[in-house]
Amino acid sequence: MRGGLRSRLWAGLDVGTFSVKLIGHYPLGGVARSPRAEVPLPPSENGPPNPEIVARAIAECFTRTNVSPRSVRGLTLGVSGPDVIVKQISLPLLADEEVGPALRFEARKHLPFDLQSMVIDFQILGRYLTEKRLDVLVAAVPQERLARALAPLKALGIEPDIVDAAPLALTNGLAAVRENDRDACVLLDIGHASSHLTLYQKSEPYFSRRLEFGGLTLTQAIAHDTRVPLEEAEEWKLAAGSDEPGFRVDWNSVEMQAVLECLKRDLVEDLRRSFAFYRTMGHLPDPLRMWISGGSARLPGLSARLAELLGFPVMLFNPLHRHGEEPAGDTVGTGPQFAQAFGLAQRGA
Repeated sequence: MRGGLRSRLWAGLDVGTFSVKLIGHYPLGGVARSPRAEVPLPPSENGPPNPEIVARAIAECFTRTNVSPRSVRGLTLGVSGPDVIVKQISLPLLADEEVGPALRFEARKHLPFDLQSMVIDFQILGRYLTEKRLDVLVAAVPQERLARALAPLKALGIEPDIVDAAPLALTNGLAAVRENDRDACVLLDIGHASSHLTLYQKSEPYFSRRLEFGGLTLTQAIAHDTRVPLEEAEEWKLAAGSDEPGFRVDWNSVEMQAVLECLKRDLVEDLRRSFAFYRTMGHLPDPLRMWISGGSARLPGLSARLAELLGFPVMLFNPLHRHGEEPAGDTVGTGPQFAQAFGLAQRGA
């Protein structure tokens, strides 16, 4: 995975439950030069897709972007799941070489898993001499989950240069696009089976939470209220959020009313509780601003409906647009579903 004429490109690979997404990043090239591809995965009722199926989707992504795995400067793979933990903890003021050994002992107090089965990494966020403390961001993933994530790449003869937790990748993606924004970086990435809420601001605690709400939740609500099969409801949702919908999306329709009620019932209160919990840890600006990403975020008007329900601005995050937000217009455009892959690619910037 080294050298070659296109060695400046760094790839970010997001393997989700709905699709595989790949994006390449040229440090000085801007988003316009970011080759990208998304390949859907077949529905799986018995857990994660077979590694061979995922491997074929990854290979197809490289083919569609006209990028060879051997030509990229490096590749970052994302890993996510209910047992992937990202947490900020404090340690006594230590030298850099002392942090690692001390961390494994201190992490026992914060991680609800056997540390012997976990792969742990960390990043020092800040040193506070007067308080004699060190703030450290810890990322931990079970060895078994990491092995499953690496299996499709191993089948292709590819070894990732970096493996990053999904919440950190999302934070990196939003921060990279909005690097001059001093407000809190709050991003809700709506995945297929679940969502990630991440909150980052300088000199305040980092926070991430996995929510058991996703695009599938919306599809199920549409199917229930319209009394159609789940596959038909998913097809309607994908069409409504496509680059050029073949119909006008009306929030008074039965489908979108189902979406609205689902947001109220399954998402909004969970978000409010998350922000209330954060306020016990650190300060939040008033008014708060939040961005949303993910495939389902492309439903026209979804950010506006969430803003009405939450009582603060909610904007659509498109990492492929210059400022991270979609230009005005009726169509949403491709981009929000690449938020995690974009953040992963930023690790090579």
